[in-house]
Amino acid sequence: MLILMIGSEPTGYGDGMSAALRQRGIRNEHAASGAHALEMARTTAYDLLMTDMLLPDMLGDDIAGTARRMGVNTPVMIVATGATPGMRARALDMGADDFVLVPCDYDEIAARIRAIVRRRQGHSHSALSVGCVQLNLEKRELRVRGVKVSVSRREFSVLELLFLKQGTILDKAAIVSYIYRGIDEPDIKSIDVVMCRLRKKLNNAGVGSLISTVWGCGYTLQDTQDEALPSGAPIQLVA
Repeated sequence: MLILMIGSEPTGYGDGMSAALRQRGIRNEHAASGAHALEMARTTAYDLLMTDMLLPDMLGDDIAGTARRMGVNTPVMIVATGATPGMRARALDMGADDFVLVPCDYDEIAARIRAIVRRRQGHSHSALSVGCVQLNLEKRELRVRGVKVSVSRREFSVLELLFLKQGTILDKAAIVSYIYRGIDEPDIKSIDVVMCRLRKKLNNAGVGSLISTVWGCGYTLQDTQDEALPSGAPIQLVA
């Protein structure tokens, strides 16, 4: 997940916000002004725009309204250190998806961000399921038949994308782009290594056919509801 934090300080809305979100799996970039942020939002597919209410060149709720008029439908979260009467209502009416008063618990901020992004992608719950496999986006946890399976951050990101885009065939370029979001992206063949390790763990967990290869096109998910456990295969894994 990649968000754009908009405000005068790179860390955003209190020391450590940027680092705290990164620790919670939410990568972020920074724009100091509203105009710069809108230009960045036109060229980069951010999952969310998080903006301070008071910017050098405009108000945070103007970001939401202007973005919508520009055809940028990225969700917008406004943060403020205080709210005057009617400020929250105006921001939401202008197109903001959430209005948060800070300081606020970092876990709550991260949970709000994930909830907004899920809703925009058509998912109302944090836990996504395909057959006997469940992916919890908030806890960043994979379970097979109720048993936790340990996967790396990148392996989880691959599953997250496949679950969110269930029914869609995703090529390697799309997966690499989702994992790295244009930041130090490796060679596209690197996804073969990540996919190989992930499939090995899924196979050991008894759901080796969860990720299906569509030759010449990419990858998609398969329902694993009736897949039998291999004889003697362990399902409690260690990364």
